[in-house]
Amino acid sequence: MNRAGRWIAALCTAAGLLCVPALFSLDYYLHIFVMAGIHAMLAISLGLIIGFTGQVSLCHAAFYGIGAYGSALASLTLGLPFWLAMWAGGLSAGVLSYALGRLVLRLRGHFLAITTAFFGVLVTVVLNNWVSVTKGPMGIPGIPRPGLPVFLGSWTTFESRVSYYYLVVAFVAGIAYLAYRIVGSRLGRALIAIRENEELAQSLGIETMRYKVFAFTLGGGLAGVAGAFYAHYILFISPVTFTIGESINILVMVVFGGMTTLAGPIIGAAILTILPELLRMAGALRLVIYGLTLMAFIVWMPQGIVGAVRELTTRTRTGKPGG
Repeated sequence: MNRAGRWIAALCTAAGLLCVPALFSLDYYLHIFVMAGIHAMLAISLGLIIGFTGQVSLCHAAFYGIGAYGSALASLTLGLPFWLAMWAGGLSAGVLSYALGRLVLRLRGHFLAITTAFFGVLVTVVLNNWVSVTKGPMGIPGIPRPGLPVFLGSWTTFESRVSYYYLVVAFVAGIAYLAYRIVGSRLGRALIAIRENEELAQSLGIETMRYKVFAFTLGGGLAGVAGAFYAHYILFISPVTFTIGESINILVMVVFGGMTTLAGPIIGAAILTILPELLRMAGALRLVIYGLTLMAFIVWMPQGIVGAVRELTTRTRTGKPGG
């Protein structure tokens, strides 16, 4: 797609997103869309680590939780507004992801996956048992809503689902644009080179460890921002949200949409957030149908939805038959 086509597609997507509250006005639907936006932020951030650097991480929910707790505590104990508390949560997650990355990114494959999974479990244990700070399994209630300045020091808070919807769309757009600029830069090309062949990239003078730690830190920090948004949207957090099961769920979203693309994680997050809600009418069979659907997509679309569409488009353009 040429530059003009990309601009047209972006404008059509933006127009469609702006019209969503008019088409789906019930709070239930808007809540699903807000959660899809939060999952999209998580999927984009994990995509930078897995899809563009090739590092397997199973602790993304840990950074998600660190950001949520960091922002909630900064807001409740220090009285910081959302816009500062959010950065506190993102910075907390980024610092810890940097420290973890320096320790474990010399590992590869299943060794790295297992190590990061253990870190995710460790964070859950800490959140459950550090009762004096995190309130343990009881969680932290009463987290304040975001607000915006209106006039001469007066603030208006986000009360409606519609306002949260537009806010999460702005966040997703900002994070997606950041990822787009990184992937299209010299830095992004270095990350892709590491994904394709780390030894060859190193032989070409690329400091692979430095770039891997950068991607891991940035991904963890953005997951922390998503956690901060979640905390100030739900207004209550507890350790049950930030388990290794959630890390696997985020990973599935990235793979489902297409982990080597920018649009794939967003599409995967949207579909896999909305699909379980559509399957509620199936009752007890809901999880069975959901699991079978994921298996079918992974078997028949190993490159994800975006990858499958690209392959189909290429075959149509060149006239080659499907394999």
